[in-house]
Amino acid sequence: MTRLTSDSRASSDAPGHIIKAHDVADLVFSRREVTFAIDQVAMRMAAHLYDENPLFICVLQGGFFYFSRLIERLNIPLEVSYVHVGRYGEKTIGNSELTWLAKPDVSLEDRHVVLVDDVFDKGVTMKSLVDWAWSEGASVVSSSVLISKETSKVKDAHVDFMALHATDRFLFGCGMDYRGYWRNLPEVFALPEGFVG
Repeated sequence: MTRLTSDSRASSDAPGHIIKAHDVADLVFSRREVTFAIDQVAMRMAAHLYDENPLFICVLQGGFFYFSRLIERLNIPLEVSYVHVGRYGEKTIGNSELTWLAKPDVSLEDRHVVLVDDVFDKGVTMKSLVDWAWSEGASVVSSSVLISKETSKVKDAHVDFMALHATDRFLFGCGMDYRGYWRNLPEVFALPEGFVG
């Protein structure tokens, strides 16, 4: 488990509330659990997508951790690209509207598009991206996330391939951040209820 020591805290330039969030967080999924879950979902996806000539699209920023570990396990022909969208900024509660920062430079026309993101909570981001992919002419749209939260979803929002399930808590690590930090952690942590950073 990745934990800071008092020595590393003393030399850190990170704000105190960032360190505090890490210190009080609960471990939800260990590195081993994350790795095993990605292995399992990659096997399912490879079998399903082998003859599909898929275009995998990473949803930045959060999706990069899962995306990079997922595609290295897929021994199938595929192309990769990315979109950069946001709903959270430095907040811990997302907005209902996407902010588009970058779109792919490759055509989605007549492609099996696979959208890959970090977390599926209410489904606002994924549903918006699925609708966008259809509007760009994709022939099939699939989706995959590292974690699906147990929470109410927006109408018609779903994920085809999920690696892990978690309760509805604020998560960080494995690409998910707390106020811009901790995406680099190989485990998944959750903030305690009522945490004020």
